[in-house]
Amino acid sequence: MSRPHPLSAMKEWEWSQAWDQQQEIVDRLKAKRGSWLPNIVEKRPWGAVRWTSGRPAHAATSGQAVPETFAVLRPGVNDQPLRDRVAEVLGQPAPLFQVVGVGLRRHQLVPAIAGAVIGAVLLVVLALMLGLGVVGAVVGALVGLVGGAVGGAALGQYLFDRERDAVLKEGERVRVVTGRYAPTSWSRLVDATTGLETAATATADDQTASAVQTALWEAAGLLLRSSDHTGVEVLADGMERLAQAHRGISGGR
Repeated sequence: MSRPHPLSAMKEWEWSQAWDQQQEIVDRLKAKRGSWLPNIVEKRPWGAVRWTSGRPAHAATSGQAVPETFAVLRPGVNDQPLRDRVAEVLGQPAPLFQVVGVGLRRHQLVPAIAGAVIGAVLLVVLALMLGLGVVGAVVGALVGLVGGAVGGAALGQYLFDRERDAVLKEGERVRVVTGRYAPTSWSRLVDATTGLETAATATADDQTASAVQTALWEAAGLLLRSSDHTGVEVLADGMERLAQAHRGISGGR
């Protein structure tokens, strides 16, 4: 994949570099990629977007990307750590390696190792206390290793998901729109705002930036609260007119 998605504000070399990194992971995982999809998280002045390539079976060769998730920040939020955190939790980390066909990720690995050690020690001690002898201790160690590793990995995934949800489901400062369920009017709105954020229109003033942020925030709220998309269409129309006006100003200079 060499060309950015039409809704992306990334330059072609930025997109290619990010995509090449994802394809290296695809090559490393080969056919055993589990449920993981190559993805690029793009920071935007109004939030962040996660792009995915499509189904894993043809991820490396399809050259297709879809805007899977949009995270929109509330207007006036200047919390840089929050901005960084939103982009961070949007990313879907690839498995580091496979164990019995199951991909283990970094946030699962450390808890799995700790759980395996603790489980083995506890069951060995229990077996000795019950007088089961060496055989019982060995069996206990094996069961503890497996059970502790599974439990630790599950705990690590739970904590990871909870932390992600705490950021993306906050509601007061972040609104999340799922791309595949969003109407065409949302794509039109993002397309118009993308035109205002590209290098050709980098002269957009603070008032324009505020208008972009407000339009996306309000549109995200409408999508999350109602099945009536009329308001989103109105916002898309207004932002398209603003983008056209800026193109006219830029062309006249």
